Amino acid sequence: MSNILFVDDDVNILSGLRRRARRVHPEWNISFVTSGAQALSLCDEQSFDVVVSDMRMPGMDGADLLHQLQDKIPDTARIILSGYSEDDAILRTVGPAQRYLAKPCDDEVLFEALEQMLGIRSLLAKADIRSIIGGIDALASPPDTYTRLVQAFDDPKTGNDQIVAIVSSDIALTAEVLKMTNSAYFALPNKITSISHAVRMIGADTLKSLAIFIGLFKSFDGPDAVVGRMKTLCRRSQQMGIAAALIGEYEKLGKDACQLLPSVGMMSHIGSLILYLYYHARMDKVIARVEKEGISIVDAERDEFGAAHPEIGAYLLGLWGFPESLTNAVAHHHDPVAFNQTEMNELTALYAAQHLTRELSAQHRPQDGDDENPDAPTTEPESTIDIGYLEKIGKADSLPAWRKIVATVLKSYP
Repeated sequence: MSNILFVDDDVNILSGLRRRARRVHPEWNISFVTSGAQALSLCDEQSFDVVVSDMRMPGMDGADLLHQLQDKIPDTARIILSGYSEDDAILRTVGPAQRYLAKPCDDEVLFEALEQMLGIRSLLAKADIRSIIGGIDALASPPDTYTRLVQAFDDPKTGNDQIVAIVSSDIALTAEVLKMTNSAYFALPNKITSISHAVRMIGADTLKSLAIFIGLFKSFDGPDAVVGRMKTLCRRSQQMGIAAALIGEYEKLGKDACQLLPSVGMMSHIGSLILYLYYHARMDKVIARVEKEGISIVDAERDEFGAAHPEIGAYLLGLWGFPESLTNAVAHHHDPVAFNQTEMNELTALYAAQHLTRELSAQHRPQDGDDENPDAPTTEPESTIDIGYLEKIGKADSLPAWRKIVATVLKSYP
């Protein structure tokens, strides 16, 4: 049974919510309290899967409560409900709250958010990794990416295109900007999946506040070797996203899917970023096993952590309220067969782009003595793409065309 705690100082709101929630979801075990202090005390006595708090309460407001819960019980998911319109109050919640819902909130919207948060927990059985994810205020970017962003904000000549280029080249920035844009804070009628659209909607002033004053964007200050891996991860993810979008266009997937794919590609390895940020010593062991034993990175991660980057990334994005199509693509981008699809979709494009960018990059990686010719071919690696899967969805014959698309992307985004 799922345990949910609602916190609101208005007893009438709680009474109505109690009746409606128990009628629609009798399987939920729901508790109700009228203050942050009561909520903290109750959380000491029992565990909750999700806490939903009002923002504006006397004494301890919702932001303060969720900050404390984030420290005490990071494994518990957190939603803020607010009709409070001042920017500074709302921006205080962007770290501790994984979802921001506007008050008055339609029951269907609230219950759907709770259902998704409860459902996504099944992806990640390891409570320690859920706690790491729940404790994240902001994902870190490589130092030079963060520096370029801050410098761009300080330059009055900087245009939106320059900001978009910086954000769209970085996994953490892409995820945080899309999370913020699609929150109820902006009350947009449709989900935003394009970084250029998101930057236009947020505006430079709000982005600067998030980056500098709120601290939503931050620079990684760990070992140089980890910084190098983060930069490689961002570059490869950008290549994947662009290649997947072009493969999608070639296969006529539709405008919405093709606009989504660059962002899906960037966030497909957000789980890897989390492992590098919080477990970089153990990731050294994972990478050593991959190189020595030739096993897949997913198998090595699951052996080491009990979970791998696809489900870790999908869990975070699900908590943040990203669309199911995106979280499914992230969760299954290494193993689309498990998703039991029968036709070409965004997942296929991402899966193919991932394998082909890796294989084609390996073919042109310089060998010892070839430093003067970075395009010198190496031994072609054995392809690991699942031809049986492509045959099942009727796309095995498209592989040569996809390979040409990816080769073009790698030349444009070296």
